[in-house]
Amino acid sequence: MHRPGGLLVGAPLLLLCWFMLAAMAAWIILGLPLASFDPLKMPQFFWYYRGDPLAVKGLLLGAAGSGILVGAIVYFALNRDPSLHGDARFAKERELRREGLRASRGIVLGRKGRKFLIFAGSEHVIVEAPTRSGKGVGIVIPNLLTWEDSVVVLDVKRENFDASAGFRAAHGQQVFLFNPTARDGRTARYNPLGYIERGNPDAVIVELQKVATMLFTVPDKGDSFWMESAKTGFVGVGAHVANAADLPFTIGEIYRQFTQPDIQRYFLEIAQHDSSLSGPARQALADFTSGADKTFSSILQSITSKMSLWLNPLVCAATAHSDFDLRDLRSRKISIYLGVSPDEMDRVAPLYNLFFQQLIDLNTRDLPKEGENHQVLLILDEFARLGRASVIAGGFAYVAGYGIRLLPVIQSRSQLRAVYGHDVADEIVANCGVEVAFTPKELKVAKELSERLGYVGQDATTKSLTIHGMLANRSKSVSQMQRALLLPQELMQFPRDQLLLLRGGIPAVRGTKIKYYRERIFKSRVLPAPDIEVRTAGSQTPDKVDPRLKVVIDCEDGDTTEEERTIIRDENIATDIPFLGISFADCEAAIDGLPAQAAELENIRSVSRQREVAGVIEEGLLNER
Repeated sequence: MHRPGGLLVGAPLLLLCWFMLAAMAAWIILGLPLASFDPLKMPQFFWYYRGDPLAVKGLLLGAAGSGILVGAIVYFALNRDPSLHGDARFAKERELRREGLRASRGIVLGRKGRKFLIFAGSEHVIVEAPTRSGKGVGIVIPNLLTWEDSVVVLDVKRENFDASAGFRAAHGQQVFLFNPTARDGRTARYNPLGYIERGNPDAVIVELQKVATMLFTVPDKGDSFWMESAKTGFVGVGAHVANAADLPFTIGEIYRQFTQPDIQRYFLEIAQHDSSLSGPARQALADFTSGADKTFSSILQSITSKMSLWLNPLVCAATAHSDFDLRDLRSRKISIYLGVSPDEMDRVAPLYNLFFQQLIDLNTRDLPKEGENHQVLLILDEFARLGRASVIAGGFAYVAGYGIRLLPVIQSRSQLRAVYGHDVADEIVANCGVEVAFTPKELKVAKELSERLGYVGQDATTKSLTIHGMLANRSKSVSQMQRALLLPQELMQFPRDQLLLLRGGIPAVRGTKIKYYRERIFKSRVLPAPDIEVRTAGSQTPDKVDPRLKVVIDCEDGDTTEEERTIIRDENIATDIPFLGISFADCEAAIDGLPAQAAELENIRSVSRQREVAGVIEEGLLNER
């Protein structure tokens, strides 16, 4: 394998060796005693006799002979055959720099030595990390505290919002927390149908078809009739709601229409007699209501089962209007957190699935225009739990050209394959320029990762002893055998604080995980999260937030100190710390100039149980997930 960088470094040494060999050959040709040959005096000797034809001739002959020898050595070194069993290894520093993994801005991946691994390329990054392996504190939150453009993140347990929203808001970002099931009503609102021009019948049909495709996923196997019929019914009823000026154009209202009594006859009447409804809408309603009673009942059940989330009045209220416009993500700096508690993730998944698919659809209709110069980072934590999303899966191949970067976080490839199938799952991973892998917990995952890291040739020595009577014959043979760079069992015993980074074009990178609460540059950015206005009719009243933020870190790792577990920050302590715009060194210099803040927390146990009081982040906020 050619290594131009190594050749440039070794060129002076090669020239020196060539000269010494040429000088020795000339010394012998001139008939001088070899015992008196002194390499250190050769430059002076030949410079002194530079006018002597015999000395010059001897040096030229020596240079020619030694040049052939040195050239042959260099040729065979650069064109040697690859090892029979492989030459896998870990990447070197120059390879990291060449592949843009030492950038000053981009996606933060981890550490390598004393420096951060930051990917500046335009490709996507996928993280494979088992549950509670530190992906939150090592990948998600560090990027939320450094990504300076727009960001959208799936925030299970709301820990990302509590740790990073204050810093992003302090730097002029519009921060929204969309948490539709929040019982206290503290949530931003998002109406998926608010992007449809309800006065344009043609646009209504086209856009409702897109929404229906996102909501009603056709299975790869089995009968697709029910889901296709559900799409038709949704489009027809949705067009009717859009046409009725006295009805709110929301998914909640469409769901309410489906739950009315005797709707088959009701919508059949509309399809036959409502002349104000467009032709395609009436046709969709006629198709929806034309089946037998049993068939219609099954189709209706397919629709309502997929839309059952809108039984919740909080969800209906949270999706009745929009407080942000997804089309503004590239023209304005916006941070959107999709909050959800773990026990409600499966119920809310269809809505968040629709959210991400609609975001991609709205922002890939046209290439970025003038003024739309902000990159959008989508952090898809627990990506597989969102369910199958064809728009997102297909988007991995093209959304980078529209200024959208995807950062999906999965537990393993097998989890992704269970949702998308082998082909689509492998295509998703193939469209990611960088893959970050944490210590696997499953043998199957470890075997697959071991194969991808590659193999090396290793000498194996075999000794034998043969005894014939009083005589003994010993023999030893050396052969080369194949060995994985890291065996599956070695990967499963891989240190929990380390990670592997894979990128095409260079060997695997062995790095160290980030724990942001141990990094001064990240820890100093933890600010009180902004207040969220009560938008829906919640059943609980939010507590008043104290102007000081107290963050209690209760980590799994036993080596975390009391000082690290307790961070106290004034509300404005880090507002003058820049995003990762120039370099970490500049950011750290800014942090060094901040006033020292020190205090002791009493009753850490009781404080850790106070979720919203005094801006406290609930226990487990910074737990390694």
